[in-house]
Amino acid sequence: MKTNIFSITLFVLFSSLIKGGDAPIQVEDLLKPHLQLKDIAVTAPASVQTTLSSTGNLRLSGELPEKSCTVVLKSIAGTWDISAFSYFRVDITNRSDGIVWLRGRLDNEGALDWQDSSSTQAYILPGERATLGFPFQRDQSADDTPALYYPMGARPNGFRYHWMHFKPEDVRACRLVIRSTSTKLDLADIEVSLAQPFGIAANPKLMELPYLDRFGQVRQLGWPGKTHSEAELVARAKKEAATTATASSPKAFNRYGGWADGPQLKATGFFRTEKYKGRWWFVDPEGRLFFSHGANSIGFEQPTSVKGRESLFSWIPTESDIGDARKKDNLNFMIANLHRTFGPDWRSQAYDRVHTRLRQWGMNTIGAWSDPALYKNPKTPYTPILHVWRGGNPLGKNVADPFSTEFEKRVEEGLRTFQASVASDPWCLGVFIDNELTWYENIVGNALAGDLDMPARKAVVAVLQEKYATLEKLNAAWATQYESWDTLKTTPADSAGFAEDRKELERLIGARYYKVCHNLMRKILPNHLYLGSRIHKAPLAIMEECARYCDVVSVNRYMPLPSAGVPTGFDKPALVAEFHFGAPDRGVPGVGLTFVGDQLQRSRAYAAYVLDAVIQPDVIGTHWFAFPDQSAAARPTVGKPGENYQIGFVDVTDTPYPEITSYSRRLAEVMYPLAEQEKVDLLHLLETIWRTQPPLGKKR
Repeated sequence: MKTNIFSITLFVLFSSLIKGGDAPIQVEDLLKPHLQLKDIAVTAPASVQTTLSSTGNLRLSGELPEKSCTVVLKSIAGTWDISAFSYFRVDITNRSDGIVWLRGRLDNEGALDWQDSSSTQAYILPGERATLGFPFQRDQSADDTPALYYPMGARPNGFRYHWMHFKPEDVRACRLVIRSTSTKLDLADIEVSLAQPFGIAANPKLMELPYLDRFGQVRQLGWPGKTHSEAELVARAKKEAATTATASSPKAFNRYGGWADGPQLKATGFFRTEKYKGRWWFVDPEGRLFFSHGANSIGFEQPTSVKGRESLFSWIPTESDIGDARKKDNLNFMIANLHRTFGPDWRSQAYDRVHTRLRQWGMNTIGAWSDPALYKNPKTPYTPILHVWRGGNPLGKNVADPFSTEFEKRVEEGLRTFQASVASDPWCLGVFIDNELTWYENIVGNALAGDLDMPARKAVVAVLQEKYATLEKLNAAWATQYESWDTLKTTPADSAGFAEDRKELERLIGARYYKVCHNLMRKILPNHLYLGSRIHKAPLAIMEECARYCDVVSVNRYMPLPSAGVPTGFDKPALVAEFHFGAPDRGVPGVGLTFVGDQLQRSRAYAAYVLDAVIQPDVIGTHWFAFPDQSAAARPTVGKPGENYQIGFVDVTDTPYPEITSYSRRLAEVMYPLAEQEKVDLLHLLETIWRTQPPLGKKR
């Protein structure tokens, strides 16, 4: 690796911060370069030359024998303090003859991908100029907005909350992981800059109340596609109806969304799974191979809390003003906007439009958290979800005691609520039970710390007594000094003996949980698949028990690509039950758990993620979270800032984002034939699709 050092200068591209005025602030202007960084030291492989262009910008060129490399940009002063801004951007022109995939990471000291860092990505076609955009997060303590805004995870002063820790005042590096389809690299006119000034003093206009307009949009911001009148809503709906009247599903789809011209397997009348020619698949009721390409939260429930925050809103209806838009202390702008679009009987038209949109966009599954009314007129396969943990969680957040009779009772009662409508319905793809149980917490320690009559504690102690027979032998193995089995309430921090036993005790608890759920699924809904518990992360023993008892191992994976995070080696099919990418360029202040710079990159990141899943032999589906944007004023929450993410296929007015919907359709056209190919290179695939089939959507 070598290091090149450039001039130590900073210059301001715009001389003043955002000021007030009559016209809305355009989001595009807010995100434009405000301060360009020139005090940059560059570390690159020996085969990559780093030079200054005639315009004073950086150029990276040279050889990429492995079609990949890592380049590190640093301040020659040691660190960057970017805390006065909310958006870090690297603008790049790709003069290479291949597509370039950039994964960027802003590093604090000791940075990892999910700790002390802020990450983003961009796909850049040959000849394109693109932005690698970092709408970075910061700690709650750095926010300067009044308490009125605390329920919002992202706020009008540029603050963005994320559970991942990052300090913008202490940036040690901008790390660029570069992959290409070419062995030649030429990235030119590279500009590193800061945008979106941070703080209430820098954003006086955005801080003016009311914050939201009558449609639930940020009042003082403007962006392509923003709604300004009821007439616009009606006109858009009529135009869409006229367009979709003759629209068709992807040619590869049968009525369920399975592979119409693919292999004919045994038809059972219900969904099932099968390993066919070395890879796992869903098989639809007609016996066709099926990849589940879907989204979560399909429907219209995106409320925000009104109580104590009335000054945020330009319009607050009573509970009888517009249908179900107001329910007690919550206000749902999406419902209000659908009422404005279709009138008092909006529901049937809106539900029909959902099904039509899904097929037009190449999607074939209604994921978890979706409106059950969409199941009643079956046109799209669906996946109900049952929440068991809300009845108690003594083993950790969301984790019930699976040995208790109460747990088994709750699972059975919950599944029976689905029985009448779901049991004989071929459109039900399968059922999730629970979501993101915190298996990674100390569930064994929590079990031992419970009451002496707690069933999980009794089960754990019984295993230990059988293994060790006497307390003295346990103490010797664990290096402890328990006086009785009843005093075994805490677990040793540094004990090899306990570490080994802990794995098996975790297995004991996980096995009980998944076995109970499995047996009750077979008893109550024998025709349908048990899709697991949508694991975020869990010990290996828990994953193994999940794979043992579940028909499908469902995981929630917020990362650039699923191939790096979907569990393998279990010989069971896996479903990515949640992922998303957000962007800051459409008025909603939050950008989700994984984010990019703009709508084009959001769409490409989405398509790359799904196609990467398609080419994995164990992955049989991906479900995006979520179908609609969340309210800009945040969904209701307790004790922490609420999510207000720009992560939807549609906005708060139920207007589609054409960039991502067009990419969704394109990938659906190719996913089935692609799945049977061997040794597919993802970047080459994306380059071929995107160069020969440009996206249908136009920038709004």
